[in-house]
Amino acid sequence: MLSIDPTIEKKLAALYWDTEVEPAQLAGLLRGDIEKIGHIDRINLYRRLLMTYDWHTLIALIPPERLREALSEAVIESLYPASLKDRYLYARSILFG
Repeated sequence: MLSIDPTIEKKLAALYWDTEVEPAQLAGLLRGDIEKIGHIDRINLYRRLLMTYDWHTLIALIPPERLREALSEAVIESLYPASLKDRYLYARSILFG
């Protein structure tokens, strides 16, 4: 298993403080190495990321090739409040047209 940066490991662990899951597994899910960890899939992981961290942290955590997926309709529609949805819809329109 690949080692992950301790800062990233800490941030991923904080996302699922209420679930017993290894940060290294979450990193693998984020990279696309695995599809699911128990009940956690990438949509759920992206939703938690977008609802928890600021944009600069998200850019550091989400691999560039996964950013379009992180801002997909399935993820954005699961966000709340509506102002957060609007913020990421705007970001997606700027980044991907």
